[in-house]
Amino acid sequence: MIIHVTQETYTDALAIFQNPQKKVSAHYVVRSADGHVAQCVRESDIAWHAGNWDYNTRSIGIEHEGWVDKPAYFTNALYEQSAALTAAVCDRYGIPKDRAHIIGHHEVPGTDHTDPGPYWDWVRYIRLVNFA
Repeated sequence: MIIHVTQETYTDALAIFQNPQKKVSAHYVVRSADGHVAQCVRESDIAWHAGNWDYNTRSIGIEHEGWVDKPAYFTNALYEQSAALTAAVCDRYGIPKDRAHIIGHHEVPGTDHTDPGPYWDWVRYIRLVNFA
């Protein structure tokens, strides 16, 4: 599982992922205001989200509406719905619900991305994933 932040609005992120010329995608996008989850790529298909082919082929990418330097986008609804999604995916595939298996985009080898950034509350998120 790779946790991302869109650096775009929810609507703009969906439009980018629908444009094949952009050559980027993610399996899911979570909206800040209400936690609504949109699936963009089937879990059985490869999404182009990690910037690392090996990671793309063996991970699920979840984008979260917002910006790394604007923590107000990380709402209760966003955390709760994302954590429920992550828990369900982990349960489906037998993925341990820990930080070794649920990582930030910045932790993917070779990436120059910083998301989800310093305001993402990992302790809270992993706790929610484990109690979802």
